[in-house]
Formats: sequence, C-alpha cells, structure tokens
Amino acid sequence: MQLTDTHDADRSPGTRVLGPSLALELDWAVHGASSEDLRAAHPELRRLYTDRPELGERLRRFWEDGVTCRPELDVLAHHAGALEETSFAGLRAAIEANLATLPAELPLTSETPEDRAAILARLGALRQSPKLHRDWFGLLSEVAAAIDDWWRTAGIPAVERAGAQWRDDLARGADWQQLVGTSCAGLRSHLPSIVARQREGSLEVLLAPCALFGKGLYLDLPGQVLVGFGVTGPDAAARGRTEQIARRLRAVADPTRLAILDHLAQGGASVTDIARVFALSQPTVSSHIRKLRDAGLVTAQRAGTRIEVTVDQEQLATLGSELAGLGAPG
Repeated sequence: MQLTDTHDADRSPGTRVLGPSLALELDWAVHGASSEDLRAAHPELRRLYTDRPELGERLRRFWEDGVTCRPELDVLAHHAGALEETSFAGLRAAIEANLATLPAELPLTSETPEDRAAILARLGALRQSPKLHRDWFGLLSEVAAAIDDWWRTAGIPAVERAGAQWRDDLARGADWQQLVGTSCAGLRSHLPSIVARQREGSLEVLLAPCALFGKGLYLDLPGQVLVGFGVTGPDAAARGRTEQIARRLRAVADPTRLAILDHLAQGGASVTDIARVFALSQPTVSSHIRKLRDAGLVTAQRAGTRIEVTVDQEQLATLGSELAGLGAPG
C-alpha cells in the first residue's frame, strides 16, 4: 500500500492521516526491547520479551553506537513509499528494492546532531553490507512474526478506527496540532518551523496512529513530517483534543491573569503600564505575561524602546469556540 493511496479526499490541506503502518509498529516493538515503560504499557510486548529474552538481547546489541532511538526503519519505509504496508514481506521487498537509491545525506532535523550522525551511519552500513542488512531484516522478521496475530486481529483494527476518527475531525476543521497535543518536546520546539513550512506549501504533515506507542513520535523526512499518536485507549483522541484547551484554561484560571487579559483586550500595553494599573511588581507581571504567552493568548512585540503586549484575538476566539464545541454532537 503506497502513500499516494491514502484517503486524499478526507484530509485537510497539507495534512494526511496514515493507515496502519507495520514499519511504525515494528519500530515501537523493537524499542520495547530497551524500554521497560513501553513493555509495561503493552502486554503483547511484555509477553514477547518475557518469552524471548534472547531476542531482546540481540536487538539491544545490534547497533552498539549508544543511541537508543531507532528510526532507520521508518526512514527506509518512507523512502520506499511503504509506510502504509501492513505485511512484513511487502515491507521488506519495498525497502530492498529502493535501498540503493537512499541518499547518503538526509536533513533529519528532528534529531540531535549526535543521533542524526548515528542514524545516517546505520543507514549507510545497511546500504553497503548485504550481510548486515540480511541480519537486520532477520531480527525484524522474528519480531514481526511474534506480533503478527496481535497485529492482524487487534492492531490493524485499532489503527483503522483511530484514523477514521481523525480524518473526520480534520474534515470538520480541527487543527492537527490540537489533536496531537504538544507532549513531545522535540515536536514542541520545532512546531513554529513546521507550521510555517506547511503554510507555505513546502511541507506535508503525516499523522500516524500507532497501536504500539510510547511517549512521542516526531520525524522530519524529505518534504514531510511524521507525527505519531497512540490509540491504546478509547479516550486517547479526546485527551489529545482537550490538552491545549486545558493548558489555556489553566493560564486564565488565575484571577489576576484573567484581569490582565481583560485589560489587554482594550489595547496593547507594556509590562510597566500593566504593573502600574494593577499595583504589581514588574517581575510579577512578567511572570503572568509569560504564562499567557505560553498558552498562546497574548503576543509581545517591540515598539520602539518598549515591549508591547497584546491579546491574540484569533486565539482567544478559538478558545471560546473550542469550549462551545466540547460535547457537541459530531
């Protein structure tokens, strides 16, 4: 199954929800060999590495470069157009057919310089050594076989249900950032650049529901950004949609901050001006403004020799719409 086949009619501009992806699930399953938290969250991984401790040990020892993240399979599947392949045979065939054409250099701006260097070194080694890539695929085939029954009977249906829900949400005008949330620190730090590139049409965001999911999935690929989310609980999508609303509500729950926001709705003001109006110290006002800025409700721009704080009316209106829409029938 190729990326170009993905529900084009159901996606919002510049955003696509992927179907089930064995590559992504295998990435998480392999990571489970090194992550106690991931094994605790997913019984199928706990059973796998309890029953097959030697498999976990071989996975942990395969890349001895000190880097715990293992996105090389995702990179190769993306390059091969096989991110939505659901069978291991199909995934392997697509990757091996395209391995020789994988560029030696990839930006991978989502990674730290150290991780990027390690990932590129792994990819280079897989290209250059037939034995290494046979051994690598051999390990992956063992993991794929071990989770195959679960993947077919539980994993794929869960991903399909979540994907359908998110396509519906996007079709109704939901913002993908609010759906995913900002718990992933890497995604949060790169979000302004991602949004800017998406708006200018140079980047597509791929939203990837994953049945096996850890703390966060964010991978910057050529022309696309891959953002993952978990589907392990029936309330996962709701939590993603409401996380940003809750963050903004916490910002305005303080009476002083709410009063400052109301004051700024009448026009911009500096921290000094606000401190004088509310008889507060400037450090106290700066702390309140910082929390309002973090919630996206105000902006601060230099105007001559002073910094002027203004309300982001669009974001304030969005918050009102989001609150009005909670619990509304779909």
